[in-house]
Amino acid sequence: MTADTSSVTVDIRSIAVSTVFAWAAALALWPPRAVYWTAVAAVVGEAVALAAVAAVAIALGAAFATLAGVGVREFAVGAAVAYLVGMAVIAVALAPDSPVHLALYGGICVCLVAGVAGASVR
Repeated sequence: MTADTSSVTVDIRSIAVSTVFAWAAALALWPPRAVYWTAVAAVVGEAVALAAVAAVAIALGAAFATLAGVGVREFAVGAAVAYLVGMAVIAVALAPDSPVHLALYGGICVCLVAGVAGASVR
């Protein structure tokens, strides 16, 4: 008797695609050393700028879930992988003075997952 591995393959593909998307979305929303949201924050305030980043991340997660059809679990795993790899790369390549990037990118990943979860509820 052979095991059916097609569901495992689909899950791994969903995780891989989710990893790439979460990594790209996080970098687009908060590019290291070139954060354009600081200009927005100077005009509207830091809280509004961070809320805008969160809203865009949620919308991106929902759009990705709708278009790619990934599940919440697979996306969450992919986002966690993207976060861990991204934070390791930032730590090595940029040697930041502060650990604030850990919270910012973590928040972006949480918002992306929330968007995927919201889209899956519909």
